[in-house]
Amino acid sequence: MNKEIVIKNPNEPATNAQKKLIGRAVKEKRYPRFAADKWNALTKGEASQIITKLNGTEEIPASDAQKKKLADLIHRGFRKGLKHETFVNLTSSMAKSMIWHAVQAEKAGQTIEGFVPRTKLPPYAPATERQKERLAQLVRDGFLPKISKALYQKMTHEQATEHITRGKLAEQRVARQAA
Repeated sequence: MNKEIVIKNPNEPATNAQKKLIGRAVKEKRYPRFAADKWNALTKGEASQIITKLNGTEEIPASDAQKKKLADLIHRGFRKGLKHETFVNLTSSMAKSMIWHAVQAEKAGQTIEGFVPRTKLPPYAPATERQKERLAQLVRDGFLPKISKALYQKMTHEQATEHITRGKLAEQRVARQAA
């Protein structure tokens, strides 16, 4: 059962928070663009109706800030990790709940069972198995050029990090172009 929301002063200009939500929906092509004069004249009541319509059709995606906060809490051991696909498709309400529970664990000083804080690797430490797997995936997917076997076997952690970063940037460029 949905409780109807009553907007105080519906004829006042839309708030920045309302415009930000609607602007993100426009940018993500979930709502049509506004003419500049209509955007500037948008009222709280009109914005509320648009947001209600958007919320009714699909969940609001988690913001970058929410994802960054959640990733930090996971990295520091206050929440179990998520599959990549789950993390990418997080809704705002899911992220809000996960962050709240992780912050409660942080306040209580309770890390997840089996959490071992990451230690900084020495400057010339070899690439980790996880890094090598990610590099192989980025090469297979065409986001990195093929790496010679000799370089692959001698690669340091720092070198692997640089290659992975380049591959991720290429992957993001392709995803943006496809959108």
